[in-house]
Amino acid sequence: MSPTDFEAITGAYTSVRGTKIYYDQLGSGVPLVCIHTAGSCSMQYHEIMPLLAAAGFRVIAPDLPGHGKSLPHDWQPFTRMRDYGEFVWDFIAKVTGGQKAVVLGCSIGGNMATDLAAHHSDGLLAAIAMEGGAVVPMLDVKERAEPHASPGWYYFAETGCVASCYHPMRPGKDVELQWLHKFSSQAIMIGDLQCWVNHDVVDKMRDVTCPYLNVRGGADFFVTEETTALALKNVPNGLGEAAFIENIGHYPHFEQPQVVADLVLDFLRRRTVI
Repeated sequence: MSPTDFEAITGAYTSVRGTKIYYDQLGSGVPLVCIHTAGSCSMQYHEIMPLLAAAGFRVIAPDLPGHGKSLPHDWQPFTRMRDYGEFVWDFIAKVTGGQKAVVLGCSIGGNMATDLAAHHSDGLLAAIAMEGGAVVPMLDVKERAEPHASPGWYYFAETGCVASCYHPMRPGKDVELQWLHKFSSQAIMIGDLQCWVNHDVVDKMRDVTCPYLNVRGGADFFVTEETTALALKNVPNGLGEAAFIENIGHYPHFEQPQVVADLVLDFLRRRTVI
């Protein structure tokens, strides 16, 4: 992949429930919606977008509400994944014109992909959750939402994100990853993490009717084998798969875009999505 492939990515805005939402897109064909991690933005997917677009996808990566170039919905952070997922479902319906899509997410985006699979399988071709699932280990940091209560929040977030990756990383990737966690306010990012806490669709996974893939990196200390097991526990036979990748941490699509693109495309081909 050329380091300038991202130059073909274009940006656009749409209105969702009266909220201005920004998204990047590349390619044409089957919609593939990429949901970023807590407190980040669509740029997290820039290296993998050309790889997925080349396989025949219209790759769409939104800035979640209050992140990057998107305004917050009702000027408040989301704190429940169910509410967050429904907002993003409205976004997906708007930008795809109701066309069935693949949803791919990481961390809170992985939880969201799982939530959407549990509640909207009939409108999806497949769901892929990386470093997330149906319920995840607790990370309750709501007391840090006010800047005066945690003036060191951004240092905490930036060091935590890099620590959860596999090392050594490609030179400069650690600094870029830290920078990509500056694209939301402290309150918005902590709202994201409250959605991580307020999320349990283990029983609801019985309603999944589309192919579902759960991806876990060996260097990620935020999720465990149990996370994957619980995500797949109630998925109807034949629809759920797990993938474990050594030498990858909490940001698979960012750390090793080619490896993850190959994994995702293999899954979607086997499931006759493409």
